[in-house]
Amino acid sequence: MARSKADAERQQEINERVSTLMQHASSVMVARKSEALATFDLTVTQYTALLMLRCNPGVSSAQLARLCRVTPQSMSVVTATLEQRGLTERMPVPIHTRVMAITLTRRGGALLAKADAAARAVDKRYEAEFTAAELATLRRLLERARIALDDPAPASAVDRAAS
Repeated sequence: MARSKADAERQQEINERVSTLMQHASSVMVARKSEALATFDLTVTQYTALLMLRCNPGVSSAQLARLCRVTPQSMSVVTATLEQRGLTERMPVPIHTRVMAITLTRRGGALLAKADAAARAVDKRYEAEFTAAELATLRRLLERARIALDDPAPASAVDRAAS
């Protein structure tokens, strides 16, 4: 099917959008991490949950969902799977009987150590493409982009910006 010059220009503009580039880079990174973590029968979200638990032992499922930037419903499935595999355990919180604190088990910590090495190899693969100064700049720019979009502007502000 032949594309018009206008279609080609529109496609070029879309390809050059920062959001498109970020989404493509993120998709490829997630795909590579998924491949690396498949050896350990972990999804990227399960791996992220284990990482967050290593740094934040005793958090609730809702807190873990916020740390991993997923919905509480998604985290419920993740935590149930991790617990069934013996990688995490839940304990009641003494001051709030309905809240369960989640921690890594020894088995979970051991698996995480191996999985983290594989995931870090993916990180190192793309980090090797940049100098130390470029990586520092990239981190700052990505953080600024996240902050800019973290608290969505009201629709009226978006409409004003578009006009």
